Amino acid sequence: MVDKMKIASTTLTGNSSGVIADALRSVVDWVDYCLVIDTGVTDDSLDIARSVAGNKYVSRSFAWIQDFAAARNFALDAAAELGADWAITVDTDERIDRRGIDLRAVMASTTAGVLMMPSSDGTYAKERCFRLPAGQRFSGPTHESFPAYAVGSITIEGACFHELGKSPEALRRKFERDLQILQRHVRAHPRDPRWQFYLGETLKNLGRTAEAVVAYDACAALRGWNEESAWACYRAAECLSKLQRFRDAIDRCATGLARHAGIAELAWLAGFCAYQLGDFAQAVYWSRIAVTQGLYLGTGAAVPRIGFRNLDALYEGPFDVLRFALLKQGDVAGASAAEADYARAREARLARSGGT
Repeated sequence: MVDKMKIASTTLTGNSSGVIADALRSVVDWVDYCLVIDTGVTDDSLDIARSVAGNKYVSRSFAWIQDFAAARNFALDAAAELGADWAITVDTDERIDRRGIDLRAVMASTTAGVLMMPSSDGTYAKERCFRLPAGQRFSGPTHESFPAYAVGSITIEGACFHELGKSPEALRRKFERDLQILQRHVRAHPRDPRWQFYLGETLKNLGRTAEAVVAYDACAALRGWNEESAWACYRAAECLSKLQRFRDAIDRCATGLARHAGIAELAWLAGFCAYQLGDFAQAVYWSRIAVTQGLYLGTGAAVPRIGFRNLDALYEGPFDVLRFALLKQGDVAGASAAEADYARAREARLARSGGT
């Protein structure tokens, strides 16, 4: 079964001559096809890809229409046409790190239609491997989504992917491109909370903080799935904190916890904002709530989550607030204990995320 199964990597590329080689090197040894989707290449990216992939190299052309979902659906269809049973996506700025995991065996043994893979820093997981022909379709012109729940999904434990960092100039170009796409898409789909959320993300990344709050609030008000709604509240609270509107930030945190009581970052941020207001008792209460749902001394590992995480807040963050808030209240022994927990929790986080 494993020997007969065919796997295709799929890579969308424009002019990516500086990064495409290592992307393909991360998969070429164990896939059957390296399928490269040319979205308008004018440099030597395809020649480089061919030199890395050798006789596994296959290319198809897709006219770029400012729609990542359309391009990804095209790639999955093209992989199925090659006769592949599974496709694994690897963008030019990504690297797959199997860390000793036999992904071919995982694909052969699962009944799921999608395999999720965590990022190398553990902050989120992403749809990575797709059973072919794909039972569902990507949607959205940017920050595209695939309804993995409709075909069943599992998260690959151990393996991960790494995404290369971008220069400040490249990031700004990306955010400005996304902003234009998302503004159009939100106007066309005003009742879909996902696009309000990513509009907020893009505005936040462009430094348009007050506008980002409006978009995050719109996402939360649309009451999508609980984790998304709660995280929109968290992002809004982050922005409000940056604007030094700490009371409003605490209100957003409380609203978020009403949507999903297992998002410990909300309680941590509320504690931080209470400390900034000089309300040290409330800072202590909020921080202790965060500890109970965190990943160091709490039960956070039992909370099913597939979206973004703030690992600092899930480990040492609550103890960071506690050590200072308790000291402000004159509880020297409590502050000392929180200081020790802070150090141990931080060490645990660094061990989990490889020291970053």
